[in-house]
Amino acid sequence: MHLIINWEDFLQHHWQKRPVFLKKAMSHFINPVSPEELEKLVIEKALESQLIQRNHGKYQLVHKPFNGYASLGQRNWSLRVEAINHWHRGADGAFFSTQRGDWPSD
Repeated sequence: MHLIINWEDFLQHHWQKRPVFLKKAMSHFINPVSPEELEKLVIEKALESQLIQRNHGKYQLVHKPFNGYASLGQRNWSLRVEAINHWHRGADGAFFSTQRGDWPSD
């Protein structure tokens, strides 16, 4: 697995400047955490998460606790989870360090 991005453009326009969504930036990515495992961890362990939904082409952060996927449907939302690697061994972000030596890790 490796990152498929234009590094020069990324570093010039985004690195430590503004957020960016890199859709399909990782080739051959296999998610180590199933949606069901993630849902359970976020709810039971109260992991910090942000639900982002898209309505009429605009993205919006939902300001309420995540309580499952049931009401979300199949499209137009994303769940961002903090520190999942503290709770699931397979979710270690170490693969980034092999791509860029100066990639920050928390």
